Amino acid sequence: MDVRNRQLLIRFAIVVAAGLVVLNVGITFIERNNPARILAARLQKASNNDYLFLGNSLIAAGIDTDVCTKQRLKCMNAGIGSTQSSEHAAIAQEAIASGVRGKLIYGFMDLTLSESPELGWKGNRAIAFQLKHVNIPESYGLKGLSRYEFILRQNVPLLTYQDSLWAKVERVRRVLSDKSLKRKSVTNTFGRADDFSALEDGSAERFAARVRKAMAKTSLLCPEVRRLLNTAAKDGREVVFVVMPMPAKHRNAYYRTSDWQAYLDRLATELDALGARLVNMDEMALDSDFSDAVHLSPSGATAFTEFLLPELVRARVRRTHGYPIDKNRSKS
Repeated sequence: MDVRNRQLLIRFAIVVAAGLVVLNVGITFIERNNPARILAARLQKASNNDYLFLGNSLIAAGIDTDVCTKQRLKCMNAGIGSTQSSEHAAIAQEAIASGVRGKLIYGFMDLTLSESPELGWKGNRAIAFQLKHVNIPESYGLKGLSRYEFILRQNVPLLTYQDSLWAKVERVRRVLSDKSLKRKSVTNTFGRADDFSALEDGSAERFAARVRKAMAKTSLLCPEVRRLLNTAAKDGREVVFVVMPMPAKHRNAYYRTSDWQAYLDRLATELDALGARLVNMDEMALDSDFSDAVHLSPSGATAFTEFLLPELVRARVRRTHGYPIDKNRSKS
């Protein structure tokens, strides 16, 4: 290669490198309001709390921290949508390592505590890239190429936020599609309401089979939940697991079976043996309190939080049904 071509190649490489730097800086700026990034920053700043709420969008939508404040309790809602038990365990680790105090309250539905999620970084699951005090490759059991892939994605914003960027493109596509078809999708804080029906199993028979499969195992608790419990135990934290409220349709299809009740009884026993508690609140909301198939509306969250807080200080474990809701509450 002659001198002139070498100089051109060097200049091209410099331009490409500068372009990538500018692109990554721009993406970091665009994603400044990324939910995972914001939550990670909040964990760094939080300190003393009475309760730290963990979970996915069920907790993010279902807990009204203003109710805590009115009752002179300091609470942090660390729930974040589209995350799994692996992220919740990592968030708990980050919170504890960052000095965030408080009892851990983990809200869940169905078999979240028993079924290990598939490995992935899509959407808010990418919060794993934002946690500074957690060795994610070690916690997630990443080895070989998977470990190096994680480290690369963690340090290159274009790769860190690639799924978030595509999600923004998809939202624009949906808006344009709705306009072209002259329709309006029902949405809430977390997206299109119809999309959240996918969080349900869709078949009572299939759900019952999943329950029986879980019951056939030596332990009902998946490794991710055990990791969370181990982290809490090392720091002397109490953990309370809460079966979140579900509409009557969901409860009648999936929860009103002897298999599910046996599952809850055994789950409560296992958690009790590990120093944790189970509180079943699946009935503690009216159907009018929901904004979609599984998420509480803001007013529903307020009512539910008022029901939940007294239960968090009770010593007795609730193993089966929740408590009767106030049928005299006005329906909105």
